[in-house]
Amino acid sequence: MANGNSATLTRRYNRTVVLDALRRHGSLSRIELARLSGLTPQGIRNIIEDLIDTGLVRETGRRRGLRGQPQIDIEINPGAGYCLGLHVASGLCHAIATDLAGNVLARPEARAFGGDHGQQLDALGAIARTVDAAAGGLPRLGTGVVVSRPLASRWSAAGGLADAQADFAKPFEALFASAPLVFENDANAAAMAEYTHGRAKGRGDFLYLFLGEGVGGAIVQGGVPMHGGRGNAGEFGHILIDPRGAPCHCGNRGCLHGYLALDGLRPLLPAGAMLAQDNLPQAWLDGAASALSRALVSLENIFDPQAIVLGGTAPAWLLHRLVETMGDPGPSVRSDVAEPGIEVSGLGQSCALIGAAALPLLALTSPDPATLMKEPSAETAAE
Repeated sequence: MANGNSATLTRRYNRTVVLDALRRHGSLSRIELARLSGLTPQGIRNIIEDLIDTGLVRETGRRRGLRGQPQIDIEINPGAGYCLGLHVASGLCHAIATDLAGNVLARPEARAFGGDHGQQLDALGAIARTVDAAAGGLPRLGTGVVVSRPLASRWSAAGGLADAQADFAKPFEALFASAPLVFENDANAAAMAEYTHGRAKGRGDFLYLFLGEGVGGAIVQGGVPMHGGRGNAGEFGHILIDPRGAPCHCGNRGCLHGYLALDGLRPLLPAGAMLAQDNLPQAWLDGAASALSRALVSLENIFDPQAIVLGGTAPAWLLHRLVETMGDPGPSVRSDVAEPGIEVSGLGQSCALIGAAALPLLALTSPDPATLMKEPSAETAAE
């Protein structure tokens, strides 16, 4: 059971409230921050003074052309530091470093990521040195690590990992745990990339469909990806489309995965051919679009999202062809909404990597009421 809050925890929480407002709205005056946050003007002044001292925010000058005393705008300082994103997939560790505005500072060459922990540390160390040199002395404010598999729980460097996950995390903790270290699956990370930089920016409640070798997804509510009781929420690939369909590796039949996943499309291509626009089987496209349409109606009726975004590691042209072939998915609770039923991501096949770098930024700027509660001490827990 958690204990009550303290003044220190409250101050930390209020800082994230202010940073969240600035991330969402851009530059704001102290008066606007007080109105948006519900904090007192004096409280806002104290928080901004502290954030300016730490370099996280900066004043951008007075507004012109308004009556009365011109207000001074405040914004997050893009050069306050950098966020490191790492995506481990297919035996490689991909990396990207961005400033707090999302500008890319470094995109080092992917490194082989396998073997024992020593070899993994060597790969991560080489990435860290390359990024640090490109960042020009900026401090690392956090690291996001993304894996192409579901997680059994929401990972953090604080513990609570299953044995296999804890073993995987060790080299990352050894090098990067001095700043916030966040682990996530690729679909949730890609969704957070959309939330900070893409189609879902400004939309707190949306769904993300991740299409690649498999089919996954993310459920985002209030700007936070839902993980579920065991960390597997968003497994849209196992929505049942046809109970008499082909067997799925999950044990059911006719799952969405069997219609959309690239690992099922590749065997249908001419021998030795790479997937391209001119060799996409029309029968696969028609079946995939029909299955996607059925799944879309169900998802809209269950979640009533502000938006549904289709992305992943599949090529953008294939995502667009699917949506074009699908047409109108049919009536749902969102049928009267002017926005399209599904939007194709504009972030490309690196969406999960971009999301990896967004994870520490969101950890830094997103208010979490749980941070207001102190964890019980070992002595208290034993009573």
